[in-house]
Parts: sequence; C-alpha cells; structure tokens
Amino acid sequence: MCDKKHRWFATFDNIKHLNSWCPFCPKYKREKLCHEILTKYLGPPSLIRKPNFPECSTGLELNIYYPEYGFAIEVQAVQHEKYIKFFHNGDPNNFIKQQARDQLKKELCEKNQIALRYVWYYEDPYIDIPEHLRELSLINKLKTLISFVRFTFIFLT
Repeated sequence: MCDKKHRWFATFDNIKHLNSWCPFCPKYKREKLCHEILTKYLGPPSLIRKPNFPECSTGLELNIYYPEYGFAIEVQAVQHEKYIKFFHNGDPNNFIKQQARDQLKKELCEKNQIALRYVWYYEDPYIDIPEHLRELSLINKLKTLISFVRFTFIFLT
C-alpha cells in the first residue's frame, strides 16, 4: 500500500529490482500535470492501468487510461526517442527493448480499439491534450476554452 492508500499486487522482486511502485500514483511531474489536465476535462482516469491484452500475458501499462472512452495517453520522455545512458542502464539494447515495448503497446491498443495518444517531452500538454480530446470528439471547442480559462484562473489565484 502506498502513502495514498492505493492497493495493488507487486512482487518483492519487482519492487526491489525493477523499481516498481504504486501504479495509480503518477511517478513524474509531467505525468502528474497531464493527469490533472485530463481530469479537468474528463474526470479521473481509471485505476486500471494495464488493459487486459490477451496477446500480452505480462500486461503493458498505460500512463493515463479511460476505458469508458476507449482512450489512453502516454507521456513520453526523451528516453522513448533516443538512447540515454542513465535511463537505459548503460545498455543500448535496453533502448531497443523499450522501442519494441512502445511499438507493441501501440499495436495492441489499435487492435483493441483504444485510441492511444502521446504527449512528448517537447510538447505543451495544455495545448496538446485538448487537441487530442477534440480529435476524438471527447470535447468541443467551447468546453476547451471554458476549461482553459477556469484552470488558468485557479492556477493563478
């Protein structure tokens, strides 16, 4: 159980060696920001972060998942795009494995009718997330403007 009282199953080995922890708490500031922006538009995402992909028995985690809308966001940092010694533990093969996992995740989402969208480290989530939601007809332009003004007002006060 984490500090926020979320319960999940993890082996000791995964926690110790894979640095795995609570799958419900955003681990990184950027993911947390994207989570907050999406929550303003759609409400909180599902606590389920690993969709049931029969083709992948180990499961693949989606950063932010809305099964009721058939939609997920992956927050992509630089290590998803190029080899970074620190993130890939000094092994270029880990980068290749990461790219293979990312590709598998994309293919499984397509096959299971989950619209997978990305927010890259060089993009502005305040702009890109509403654009993704509009593309999927989950929000309209007026709702986007109202939410943005409200969020900005709350943020500035």
